[in-house]
Amino acid sequence: MKHNLAKVATFACIALGIGLGTQAFASSEPRTLDGYVAQEDAFFDYLYKNHPIFKYEKEGRLVGKFTHSDRTENWVVNQNGAKFAKEHDLKQASITYRLPYESFLDFPNKFVGPKKCGECHPAQYASWERSRHAKTVRFPHEMEEVGGADGLKKPMYNSQATILPDGIYPNDVYALIGTPRTKYGFIDRWLVRGTYHVEDGNLSDLSGKLTAGGNQFSRLWSEFLTPEMAQKIAAFAPGFPTKMEDFGGNGSQVWGTNSYAATYKEKAVFQPATAYCETCHTFKFDFKSKEEFYKALGNPKELQKHTISKGITCEECHGAGAHLYGARGAGMPSNCERCHQRFSYNETDAKINPRKPFNAYFKSSCPACGTEGAQMYSSAHYDKGMRCNTCHDPHEVTFNDWKSGYTKTKLKKTCKDCHETQASFFKKGGIHAKDNCTACHMPNMMSCENFGAVQNPDKGGFDNVRASHIWNIKVDKTAKTLNPPEGKERSPKVSGWTIARDDEGRFFLDLMWSCGRTSFSDINLMGPGASGCHSPVQSTLPEKLHFSNQEMIYDKVMQWQNPVKEGYEKIRQGIANIDKTFAEKTKLSVEQKSKVLSLTNQAQAIADRLEKDGSWGVHGPAYSKKIIEEALIYIQEAQNILNGK
Repeated sequence: MKHNLAKVATFACIALGIGLGTQAFASSEPRTLDGYVAQEDAFFDYLYKNHPIFKYEKEGRLVGKFTHSDRTENWVVNQNGAKFAKEHDLKQASITYRLPYESFLDFPNKFVGPKKCGECHPAQYASWERSRHAKTVRFPHEMEEVGGADGLKKPMYNSQATILPDGIYPNDVYALIGTPRTKYGFIDRWLVRGTYHVEDGNLSDLSGKLTAGGNQFSRLWSEFLTPEMAQKIAAFAPGFPTKMEDFGGNGSQVWGTNSYAATYKEKAVFQPATAYCETCHTFKFDFKSKEEFYKALGNPKELQKHTISKGITCEECHGAGAHLYGARGAGMPSNCERCHQRFSYNETDAKINPRKPFNAYFKSSCPACGTEGAQMYSSAHYDKGMRCNTCHDPHEVTFNDWKSGYTKTKLKKTCKDCHETQASFFKKGGIHAKDNCTACHMPNMMSCENFGAVQNPDKGGFDNVRASHIWNIKVDKTAKTLNPPEGKERSPKVSGWTIARDDEGRFFLDLMWSCGRTSFSDINLMGPGASGCHSPVQSTLPEKLHFSNQEMIYDKVMQWQNPVKEGYEKIRQGIANIDKTFAEKTKLSVEQKSKVLSLTNQAQAIADRLEKDGSWGVHGPAYSKKIIEEALIYIQEAQNILNGK
């Protein structure tokens, strides 16, 4: 835990090696959070002595301030862990991250690698190999979408941006993180997160200036947020950046390359992969000792040669060696929630719904990647027992080509498998009949970056690349899903954003996110045959259906819902009147009574279906009106019998 204080030190102090040692723990005992954090100490000691960033600093060729970031910061301090721990009498609490089964700092580890698992589990291996889970960590020569290592320095998507930033070349990195759907970052050959680039030189020969930021390739910015598109967005979202300088700390010297975990030319984190990357974008080595490992650091070919596992592989969930004789793993030591349930402890949430004291983790004004489970945690689905693998096949999370710019997930269950009534309304036709339920109920809302310059929750965009798992739509003219702390301006520059709760204490989606969002990686907007929904800049629908604010959508929804709600109330009132009159009519024949009851039950069944559907006409506008008319006819006929007509 010693790095908790060290993380605020300047690099000048860190380079002197002040107050940094190692903390041992008994290998025969389970390693808890303390031991996991302390395990990183020796690695930091090595990096302080050997990483080239300190040479750049010593020679005055470091642009920007680099601050220490370690496991203590991410696992113990992050997202109010200390506050939660104090309130619950815990020594500490990891709110945002879960402990992986093992670290690459475990020597020797007992991972056998996915290929060994595939020898006995070929079907699962073949499914996994097609998915993005298998591609999240790759060596430069494995980047097949750009033709291997040589393509990493070629401009992408008609922009000037390259996958590896200025001054960084394939031999400078251990691996690339990311896929064509969103972005690419890099882990350098000392296994440190790449939060920098090199100006007027290159890292290989330690020339030029090592500069904070300008470190991450963004498909969103390079391909979709072109200067022309930026102008279109700015027309309905004032303040949206249209020039390089407008991107501020998120930007860089190249349109399409942003600054992640960094502010351009101002600050960045010095963070080994142990403190962040390997938590979800995992990799393991077959080194037998730490001496072997440290000897290989700085030599990417040697590190790659000794890599036995990388990406989200079999053993990350089933444990090292899984069920094999002599292995450490067995069963399911980990699951989806390790990477996909990133929480933030929020005292306001705890007061609104004491059963759900956690909000989702935010990097800026959009929920961060990996918060799918944190969102689902506050849903009715979760309380009914639904979990990730209820719907998802964990071995084949990507059903379409992983090189695509959007994800089609492999599902074991779809919405209509449980929501049969809603599906029946859709089946009867209507303007949304060709759409998926996810188009409205699971909009892309999460950000894989901290690209605050282009986030605008009130306009439903624009750095939103992963599907939300909230489902609950709140039809309201002004209620917003995403909000800054009370009293703060609605700006991505403000920290502490949260997902709002409805009157029942559950998260909800506002109408702008459900209907009017702009997203360049949402299959419902970008997939085959998609219309762009109602995005002001993506929609192919008539211009009157381009929604640039929530009020426009609300008014449109009311045009559907009001007649259906009014019809529903007429049915309810009509049934109530029949019940009252029926009780008073004691001289009706058995045949008349039977007919009245049958007609009333048919009308009640229609009212029940409308209520269970819950969309009040949105799922099937024409069909909803048709069955209301049908129910009112039943009621009128029953009333006629009671009136002796």
